[in-house]
Amino acid sequence: MGGFFGGFFGYFGDAIASWGWERLWSPTPSIKIDFQAQQSCPNGKLTDIRRLFDDDRIPLTNGADQLIICDSEALITMRSQVPYDLASKYPGCLIWRGGKLIMMRKSDAVCALPERSGFVCDGPNARVFPGAGLTGIGEPVTACPLERLQRFGFASF
Repeated sequence: MGGFFGGFFGYFGDAIASWGWERLWSPTPSIKIDFQAQQSCPNGKLTDIRRLFDDDRIPLTNGADQLIICDSEALITMRSQVPYDLASKYPGCLIWRGGKLIMMRKSDAVCALPERSGFVCDGPNARVFPGAGLTGIGEPVTACPLERLQRFGFASF
């Protein structure tokens, strides 16, 4: 019986110890966020990406909680830096201000999906900061042109 437990803990003990060491004392590994510019950008929804945030209590305001980022380029970042890096890579869609991610409602890179089902961030066109005045807090968002919807794979609209 002692041999059995000794073998069990000897075998699994090393694996558990290395897992614990990596979790508690290793630097945070980088993560890759793939926005999938086709197939309706299923991995681009900001509320889904939020699970990758180190702090999931960061407010997503001005419609950011309904924003789908469409981009063929992935974002490689650290868990602790996801919100900041999203705002840095897509300043035409998101701005980081006061500990919040705010959607840029008046930016040309942001448009509204039909039937109030969310918003689209045109990732390639959102890499240039259009100016802080385009947050458009409380203002309506321009509807997405059919060409943009088709380009990003929103076939059902």
